[in-house]
Amino acid sequence: MLFRSVTDSITHEEFVAGVAEGTIGFKVLQGEPITLVSGSRKIMFNIVVGFYLVMPLLTLPFWAYHEGSWWLLLGIPVASLIAPAYAAFRIRHSRAQGAFALFLCIISWLFLGIHNYFTFFLLCFSWGLMFFLAAEGAQNEYAMQTLTESRELFEKAIAEKRICVVRKQKT
Repeated sequence: MLFRSVTDSITHEEFVAGVAEGTIGFKVLQGEPITLVSGSRKIMFNIVVGFYLVMPLLTLPFWAYHEGSWWLLLGIPVASLIAPAYAAFRIRHSRAQGAFALFLCIISWLFLGIHNYFTFFLLCFSWGLMFFLAAEGAQNEYAMQTLTESRELFEKAIAEKRICVVRKQKT
């Protein structure tokens, strides 16, 4: 599928109609898509981000204490740093590798048990990966919803060259 920029010639009504038809999209030129979002959508996005950044930091020390193994604290950087970095650079457009990590985690859990280090770190990796991908999808969806609902924000984003509106063309 090819993309052709129509930023300079599109009106908000055409953008909304194109989004509804699935023929129009946008790319953020400055910052992240979440910078276009405010209100409850931004709160929901921040909650999802908190699940992969903050939850491991709050829960894994208790699990490590319960298990009596401080090595389990290595799950914090696995879930909060390594999995999101992997998702950002390796599987941005393909969910197959993420599904494979989850499948491998379940198989490891069945054959090695939850108390195995490999299973535990794979579970941490899958947790971080899943919530990073959920946050990535949420920010893109929320930004699209905000741009379709707010003519002022749409026109301001185009005037400030923060977004590039593209028309999807079949090859």
